[in-house]
Amino acid sequence: MANRENPDFLSAGTIKGDKVINTAGEDLGKIEELMIDIQDGRVGYAVLSFGGFLGMGDKLFAIPWQALNLRVHDHAFVLDIPKETLENAKGFDKDHWPLTTREELSRTYTYYGYQPYWQTGVTEQIGLPGETIGSERMVRTESTAGRENPEFLSASTIKGDKVVNRAGEDLGKIEELMIDLQDGRIAYTVLSFGGFLGMGDKLFAIPWKALQLRVHEHKFLLDIPKETLKNAEGFDKDNWPITNREWLSTVYGYYGYQPYWQREKERIENRPGNI
Repeated sequence: MANRENPDFLSAGTIKGDKVINTAGEDLGKIEELMIDIQDGRVGYAVLSFGGFLGMGDKLFAIPWQALNLRVHDHAFVLDIPKETLENAKGFDKDHWPLTTREELSRTYTYYGYQPYWQTGVTEQIGLPGETIGSERMVRTESTAGRENPEFLSASTIKGDKVVNRAGEDLGKIEELMIDLQDGRIAYTVLSFGGFLGMGDKLFAIPWKALQLRVHEHKFLLDIPKETLKNAEGFDKDNWPITNREWLSTVYGYYGYQPYWQREKERIENRPGNI
């Protein structure tokens, strides 16, 4: 998991704290958090602190995931955005996080020259960073860690949450989120099944779509039959599987879900005008 032997998928815990550099290799700062779009499991945005030669360490900044490119062997992400654009970006205080809705987040995407992923299904760069932002101030709210907003939650907030079935029985908890670096979404959640299942010595890969957030209870609902969970193939805490799409497709199929990359492909192929 954390040894980075597979560059296609990394845990949210591994990504958090990674350095961010520019194309010249200069240190910009680091990734402080990943904010997850609860509706579809995408990384809505990464939260960065800009120290380094920018010297903006007292603020945090929301950056579209698609603007970051992993340099595996450097254990760093490259952010190819002009220095002036970063210096003029609107940051926010560490204790007061904005961007509680997609409407607010769309202004950030536009500022950096990216089209919001929920508008097209495919995020594409739409212009030069910083060209189209208006002077409107971002709305300030309390930290998302307080769960006042159900559209986005931090990866750190989700990790550790309880998982229950429809009867309210405790199944276990979320141990980790595995991120598909190419698609910028949760490839799968890693769950430990304690509770009445009594399978606490193993971890299990579960599709994000199988989980439903119960906001006010600070827990997730997993509506999968008990026998299916008991017969699922788990893995040891110290020996995580090498994640690839072939293995992941088997996991999704077992739980009755279609892999997200197949749905994306079908949506593109079925667009009007495509033969």
